[in-house]
Amino acid sequence: MNLGEFIDHYRDAITKRVIESYPPLYRSSADQPPLPQLLRPPLGGQTDAVRAAALSLQTHQGTTIVGEMGTGKTFIGATAAHMAGFRRILVLCPPHLTRKWKREIEQTIPLARASIVTSITDLERLRLSADSGPQFVVMSRERAKLSYRWKPAVIEQWSADQHAPDAAAFSIPHCPTCYTPVTDDYGVPQTEAYLRRRKRRCAHCASALWQADKDGPRRYALADYIKLRMRRFFDLLILDEAHEYKAKGSAQGIAAGTLAAVIGKTLNLSGTLMGGYASTLFYLLYRFSPAIRTEFRYSDENQWIQRFGFVEQRINYSDNDDGDLPDGRHSHRKSYRKTVREQPGLAPGALFHLIGNTVFLRLSDVASSLPPYEEHITLTAMDTQPDYDGWSQRKAYDLVFQALRTALTQALQSGSQRLLATYLQTLLAYPDGCTHGEKVLDPTDGELIVEVPPLSEERIYPKEQALLDLVAAERLAGRRALVYATHTGTRDITGRLDEILTRHGFKVAVMKADTVAPDRREAWVAQQVQAGVDVIICHPRLVQTGLDLIDFPTLIWFETDYSVYTMRQASRRSWRIGQNHPVKVIYMAYRETLQANALKLVAQKLQSSLAVEGELPEDGLAAYGDDGDNLMMALARQIVSGDDQADAETMEEMFARARNAAAIDEQYLMDDEWQPEPMMQIHANGNGHHANPIGPTTQLTPVNSATANGNGTNNHYDNAEPATEQQTLFSWAEFLAVEPARPS
Repeated sequence: MNLGEFIDHYRDAITKRVIESYPPLYRSSADQPPLPQLLRPPLGGQTDAVRAAALSLQTHQGTTIVGEMGTGKTFIGATAAHMAGFRRILVLCPPHLTRKWKREIEQTIPLARASIVTSITDLERLRLSADSGPQFVVMSRERAKLSYRWKPAVIEQWSADQHAPDAAAFSIPHCPTCYTPVTDDYGVPQTEAYLRRRKRRCAHCASALWQADKDGPRRYALADYIKLRMRRFFDLLILDEAHEYKAKGSAQGIAAGTLAAVIGKTLNLSGTLMGGYASTLFYLLYRFSPAIRTEFRYSDENQWIQRFGFVEQRINYSDNDDGDLPDGRHSHRKSYRKTVREQPGLAPGALFHLIGNTVFLRLSDVASSLPPYEEHITLTAMDTQPDYDGWSQRKAYDLVFQALRTALTQALQSGSQRLLATYLQTLLAYPDGCTHGEKVLDPTDGELIVEVPPLSEERIYPKEQALLDLVAAERLAGRRALVYATHTGTRDITGRLDEILTRHGFKVAVMKADTVAPDRREAWVAQQVQAGVDVIICHPRLVQTGLDLIDFPTLIWFETDYSVYTMRQASRRSWRIGQNHPVKVIYMAYRETLQANALKLVAQKLQSSLAVEGELPEDGLAAYGDDGDNLMMALARQIVSGDDQADAETMEEMFARARNAAAIDEQYLMDDEWQPEPMMQIHANGNGHHANPIGPTTQLTPVNSATANGNGTNNHYDNAEPATEQQTLFSWAEFLAVEPARPS
């Protein structure tokens, strides 16, 4: 009996036991307190999300709202803060969303004052402003983290070797305070490069050996200023796109952690809380949910992974003559190399660190009649027709593949991973940039590994033709398309895509990071729509958060970003409140190339990311595949071992079987006919139960299965049509079940 069959057979007993053991802090009922007066009404489940978040804010230091892209987390966060009674709220968000936050706050909260701060002067002005009505202060994460540039501060004294008068003089750095030479443990003078690597102090008097660089930008990190000068000014911190603060040593993560520690109360908003690995949750929870600090220290990431994650241990014995693991000279001793790597996945026990103070919201809870959302994979065969030089796309790729496969094998056998990124990025990028040619050099000695000439720019290659066909079909149906390309810098392909689409009569606009400022992107997109654009080409990370792109119901991943956060966020830019057209998301790749393999591997991380939010894949919570520990290493192993890649025909057959997957998974979570008994009192601890009794709770009314799908929503265009379940044509679990195919 697999997990799905087990849950299906015992779901009544499981559901009752879970509710009895972990009663929710909030239950929807008619006697809940009303929302405060607002300038615009909430939609659907936003009402319950606001009430639940406000209750959690009053109870816990850290509260999290995990909502699908398009559920209105900005509205929910601002309203919940207002309902909970906070007066001075600091909002930390990406730079391109500052104006959106200000606009939505002013359109939602009566008498609220919303301002955008960019400098210390703006913060000081807030101190003197009159305190009438709730005050929301919006700050970009870049302003919070970026400070002045620094440089070493030492006094150089030139000296010469007395025993070698003809030798060149050299300088010795000295501390500017006590004039002690700055040397290492052996008395060797430190170099300027050493002093530039990090801020250091004098070993004798502890004075700083660094200073501000007057030639650099003159600014101060606003997070540090609030810590030093405005410690009690704000009473709530709202972190938009909270998952972007997950890294241990990132500047924005440290800045957000600083603000959270100073302000005390936090409300975290995210559409993709987990990136597939258990480690991506640890520092988020540690910074913004203080309860976890009773069990773990800041340095206990490995203990967290051991308890709630999945690790792979590999023990290798080097039997090569040139291996670096020696055998015993006088005994039978053997030497082994042990490698431990984290794999995608999260143990169910970790969810108890979330459910007590987290509100989960799906788009179907908010919008009662969303159009269908479909995902497709389009695999195309590479061009085998030779050009005037005798080279074809397939021939050139196979040559590059075989040469880099040999180089990768040698690198991995020697225990080196330094070359992985260069080699694998070449294999992922070359099929789409074959007109640029390719020349790969060994980074260590500059030796040529492989070189192929540029292919004809006049020819339209199969994937480009597939893109033309897609865009033409969508325009014929009156639909605009948003095309994602990840190579927009050194290997920029956006210019070629622009030229090809324009040549065939489409009106195209290209968004680049250096041409459209983050805070102007929303207005720029609106201008292009007004100008009658058919296609916008951009990097997915430019629009992955916050932007509403409902004017582009077709999203085409011409190149796939291999980050779960980016993939999930960017794919939902169009399927959100206000969308009236069916949404299509198409992932494109060349068949029998590394592109298809990479798309499959990133899907393994996606399954565990969805499982944290209650969307269980068909193969169970822990079924994530065999080689999902690290994308680069997994791809390298497939190349070296010669594993096969995915077959296009098999994938297309799977789409039909996957249509009902979402509704089936939803039924596993709640039976429409089951209703638990009311619970009269709740006592709680850090897992979401209250230490103080609260009143009786009321259960949600079961959904009428005759008029709603498994998500509790009615998904049809016309009320006269029969109710149908939400259409989701693509299943990552099915996609992962396909065996890969080796390049010919």
